[in-house]
Amino acid sequence: MDIWKIKVDSRSLAYKILYQFEKGDDKIPDIRKLVFSNYPKKNELKFRSTVLVNEIIRFRGRLDLMIMYISGIKLSFLNKKVLTILRIGFYEIIFDHKVPDYAAVDSSVNLARKFTNKKTIGFTNAVLRSLVRKKDNNHNWYQELKYKVGWSSVPPWMEKRWLVNFGEKNLAKLIKFINQPSDTFIRCDPDSNSMEKKIRLLEADGIKTKLFSNNFLKILSNESKVLSSKLFKNGNISIQSPSTAAIVDCLGVERGDVVLDVCAAPGTKTLQLANLVGVNGFVYASDLSPDRVSFGQKDEKRHRKKNIEWSLKDARKDAYVEADKILIDAPCSGTGVIGRRTDIRWRRRESDLKKFANLQLSIIKNCSKYLKKGGALVYATCSIEPEENLMVVDKFLNLNSNFVVDKIPNNVPRQWVKDSKTLNVFPHQHGLDGIFAIRMKKIF
Repeated sequence: MDIWKIKVDSRSLAYKILYQFEKGDDKIPDIRKLVFSNYPKKNELKFRSTVLVNEIIRFRGRLDLMIMYISGIKLSFLNKKVLTILRIGFYEIIFDHKVPDYAAVDSSVNLARKFTNKKTIGFTNAVLRSLVRKKDNNHNWYQELKYKVGWSSVPPWMEKRWLVNFGEKNLAKLIKFINQPSDTFIRCDPDSNSMEKKIRLLEADGIKTKLFSNNFLKILSNESKVLSSKLFKNGNISIQSPSTAAIVDCLGVERGDVVLDVCAAPGTKTLQLANLVGVNGFVYASDLSPDRVSFGQKDEKRHRKKNIEWSLKDARKDAYVEADKILIDAPCSGTGVIGRRTDIRWRRRESDLKKFANLQLSIIKNCSKYLKKGGALVYATCSIEPEENLMVVDKFLNLNSNFVVDKIPNNVPRQWVKDSKTLNVFPHQHGLDGIFAIRMKKIF
């Protein structure tokens, strides 16, 4: 198959996803699922388009500055279809060095021909050729744009608060980290195969990995093949960040424990918990989303777990069974995983932080009622914002004197633990998904 035909097809898929995102406020994964449903067997094209979409959204602010500079037109005057196509073209010309400039121009013009009208076809061609000429004459043509608002590709409100919270030096490191593709990791379920054998089996399926820690492998190449690998299909591995796995370790689960895992879908941590409680323990997993619960149930079957029960529940108000341990991985702003979930930065507003904090507090207040005396509750988020983390915990503890902060178990990496009490992983410091977790004990 002609490589340029593959790229054109993947660009068309990318265009459909990006244009839909530009029109509304839907999550990229939801849009992608809808678009991909029409192409059930196009796995290679899906992966190519996914990468293209993620990178264009990651650099949207920077691309938009370049588009305005080259075209001389404000974004508000550009048709959304044309703007989407120009972002694709600009990304490939500026960032994707594997694509020749002529191919990037021609492919974007073809997108304009396919999705717009004759007038915009000529405009798209003219702007992209102007970009190529500018780039060929001076590779540093965009230097003056580096000092403009938007170059960081982070919303101004977010950049401003990170400057206050982390300082100028760490802000620069954080922005640099989230503006590059995130590493992907594999968590291996305990079974008869050694980690060395798992590495060999994955290599046989064309996937190169290296050992990261006891149960984790870091993917070095061919990430797109993981879901079709034998180990994944047999339920021996899951895609998971080591930092999110540490949230489960904070709980200090023992064999035979009954664990509540609320807001649990898609269920990666649920599977981890099921391994830890063993055949005599049980995990009651729940979520508010029917689609996500369904996904968790399918993954449970893939891993052949018999000690998990999924249910559709609202953690703010619904009743649960009494449990030895409770894990609350709460809905949040997701600012700790912006490097991986690139669309989050453009969907969030600063006012969302207060909304999430109120939601998070209501979840802890309700679910904590179902913890046995002496039991442990772990509250966690993938946010790096204080309003969603310690400030929520402080409010809960002020209202509930029967709970105290407990020490994080020793098996959690100490470089991620502050004062033995909180788990804090920051992307720019640790090179992983940002997360927060704290363990609380019910004393009466």
